[in-house]
Amino acid sequence: MRPRRGYSMLRRRLGNERGATLVFLAVSLGALFGFMALAIDLGMMYVAHEDAQRAADAGALAGASAFLDYAPGAASPTAYDRAMDYSLRNTFQNGPIDSSEVTVRIVPDSQKVGVWVVRDSVRTLFARVLGIRWVPIGAYAEAEAIEAGTARCLKPFAVPDLWHDANGDTNGNRVWDSNENWTYGDDPGDHYAPYSGPGGDPLETGYGSTWRDLASPGTPGDYGRQIKIKITDPQDVEAPSPGIFLPWRLPPDPDEETCQQGGGGYNDAGAATYRRNICTCNTQPIQLGAPYDIEPGNMVGPTWQGVNELIDDDPNARWDPSTNSVVGSRFGSGWMSSPRVIRIALFAPGEIQGSGMQSIHFNNFALMFLEQQDQMRDPVTGRFLYYVSGDDEGTVTGSLVKSLKLVK
Repeated sequence: MRPRRGYSMLRRRLGNERGATLVFLAVSLGALFGFMALAIDLGMMYVAHEDAQRAADAGALAGASAFLDYAPGAASPTAYDRAMDYSLRNTFQNGPIDSSEVTVRIVPDSQKVGVWVVRDSVRTLFARVLGIRWVPIGAYAEAEAIEAGTARCLKPFAVPDLWHDANGDTNGNRVWDSNENWTYGDDPGDHYAPYSGPGGDPLETGYGSTWRDLASPGTPGDYGRQIKIKITDPQDVEAPSPGIFLPWRLPPDPDEETCQQGGGGYNDAGAATYRRNICTCNTQPIQLGAPYDIEPGNMVGPTWQGVNELIDDDPNARWDPSTNSVVGSRFGSGWMSSPRVIRIALFAPGEIQGSGMQSIHFNNFALMFLEQQDQMRDPVTGRFLYYVSGDDEGTVTGSLVKSLKLVK
């Protein structure tokens, strides 16, 4: 029996539609695979860019750190070496970065370091079917060593910076000695200039400057120098004025932890808060140049309790003068992480105006290693280490304190 004409036409129509569907499916699959290839390659390119950005960030920050250690005019060689070194320590697509892929730009006047990390030919995986076989990938970062006017976690000890006493320094070694009585300003030859950083004026007298090196060539300067950071004897010759014992009042920190010894002390200005600011971290920002009240009391007991709580956290650590370092710390070679490495504030020697309650202004922050206080009536001493990096808020022009910040 011959098929009916209508049935034949239906078969042809269905065949034509089936063919069109296959063509549409093929085109759709091609487009789908193209989008998948693009998505995969874009993801790979994103990861590659993150690799480059991480390397550039590390290089820029490391390079700018040279401006924390050297004067702007002398920092460039070290800045370049650090930027290149830290960039190359990173990886790009799980492989090493070649030095030819890193470009370093140094701007000494603004204490900035810029780093480009660029690879001209990163291979694609799927996009090559579209004719895209290679793409360039790169990243740029710029970091700056900026003057910073604030610091946090300071201990409540305010230490006068060191000056040249024209008539009190009888042996001429440019530091206090037990038989000397220094009084700032009594002699026309008294001189004070805060340390302004590496490459500063050789006549700067503040702690950390080259003032002591000039007096005794070959000495390590003030690094490791023992300094009284809390006086207990009202007649101590190193007191800025009779009855000034060097404690000061930090702004209250409601989230600050409590001491194990004594407890208490939140928003009051008394002994408990003072003790709490010794044994824990007060996170309120302290601003250079801003007024802060001194604590006129001797605070012998609270000092003893707060200091010994810090000592108990690393009891065997001690300063070794032969190596000019800390030995016996439970932190080992990482003793700079010990709770006995504390931040303190320094002020110009003329800030104290007689005895009694008054305000002072700080001009620098320093790191000290806190030494053992054997008896309650003993002064608290520390070993001068470095000036500390600060926060980037509240900038004070001319501050020695600096911090690193990525600006691009």
